[in-house]
Amino acid sequence: MPVVAFLIFVAVVVWAIALARFKVPGADQLSKLSPLHLGGVMVLIVGSVFGYEFFHISGGPIPITLDRLLLGCLVVLAGWAWLMNKENMRRPNGMDVSVFGVIGILCLSTFIHDFGFAKNLPLSRFLFFYCLPLALYLIVRTAKLNSLDLAAITTALGALAVYLAITGIAEVKNFHAIVFPRYIVESTITEFLGRGRGPFLNPVSNGVFQIAGFCCIWFWWPKGSRRVRMLVVVSSLLVAVGVYATLTRSVWMALILVVGVGFWVTTSRQQKGILIVLGTLAAIVLIPAVGDKVFSFKRDKNVTLAQMSKSAQLRPLFLTVALRMFEDRPLFGCGFGQYAREKTPYLQDSTSSQPLRQTKVYLQHNVFLAYLTEMGLAGLFVLLIMLGVMARSAWLLWINRKQTLEQRQFGLLLAAMLVCFCVNGMFHDTSIMPMMNYLLFFVAGIVNNIRTAPAAVVETVATTDPTRPLPARGFPATN
Repeated sequence: MPVVAFLIFVAVVVWAIALARFKVPGADQLSKLSPLHLGGVMVLIVGSVFGYEFFHISGGPIPITLDRLLLGCLVVLAGWAWLMNKENMRRPNGMDVSVFGVIGILCLSTFIHDFGFAKNLPLSRFLFFYCLPLALYLIVRTAKLNSLDLAAITTALGALAVYLAITGIAEVKNFHAIVFPRYIVESTITEFLGRGRGPFLNPVSNGVFQIAGFCCIWFWWPKGSRRVRMLVVVSSLLVAVGVYATLTRSVWMALILVVGVGFWVTTSRQQKGILIVLGTLAAIVLIPAVGDKVFSFKRDKNVTLAQMSKSAQLRPLFLTVALRMFEDRPLFGCGFGQYAREKTPYLQDSTSSQPLRQTKVYLQHNVFLAYLTEMGLAGLFVLLIMLGVMARSAWLLWINRKQTLEQRQFGLLLAAMLVCFCVNGMFHDTSIMPMMNYLLFFVAGIVNNIRTAPAAVVETVATTDPTRPLPARGFPATN
């Protein structure tokens, strides 16, 4: 694996030199891309496809992976750009304060408790699931942004979604010969085996990244040519099948809501009425036909249908345990990353008619209950504030007609990510899933950048090169 990673790195360097040195078609446009934003989306792709399971070097306080190396280089590059005044620092706004509020209370909760518990589990979660995504947020939040950067980001995320869809479908259909990287089907981690886990080895993360790419693919629709629109339809259908291949109901619900909300806010009043009628008819026809299959079907290879049904029955027990822990420590919780240890006394209540001990080997299955138990009302409050501020920023960007369509679409993308985070978060702790916070903070940073940057800065490429128009991207907007 290290040899493959090295060869990929060499190939990227060689092509970069060729594009910069020789008159390669399109090289002049590529030279206008922001290296910080391009590097940011590469961190997402490398961390998703070539993450810890693909390659890592153990030893020391932080295991070295390819995405962490890339992010480290990006931090150095961003620092150099700021020192040389090539990037402008922005004044903190509400989103910045809310993001740092969440990081701050997590940091406090981590270090006032036993952060070395279970081989530094709390500390590792704080560093890898929050601090590194925060660094990515700060980079894309402050780096200068132009329309080519937005096009590159949407193209990269759309292409990533297509790859994830093909890989997930191949997993479910046992076409293992085309699955790459190989660890997806050869890993000793058998949890969720049989679903479209993708390189994350987690169907929820895989599904959320596909939904993000699904949105980005449709951003190319409004003024695209007939061929572009055909490619949009084919690619989005493929990704929709890939989302289905996750065999995860919460991911399905998230996609349905994202598509519904996307079409609702981008269509005329007459089209909204048609959408309501068609949605109602679809529900009447489909729910009786597939309702039982949706709520009861075999997904994981190593888990029986009875075990699946039992797993669903555990969710009320997670709520009971969480409420009991909350009653004892309502304000600041038991400490970040301490749930696995601190829940044990609450499972031994002989007066309870519920078999709470069945939840002993599981983590909390709800992101909001996880915050409530580990960081109390204080932690849950700052999380809800951050999500609310992000939602407000997404909406304000979308309705701001002074911005270009390419910029406004990122408001819809952030809204889609919030839907995915919250809907899946009702059934899973999405805050500690592979690359989830990276994606959320990356999109939020782009949105915050667009909203606070002068329009002249964001549109530099479009205004200085009018002879090379960019294809429009966005949901079909008629209102």
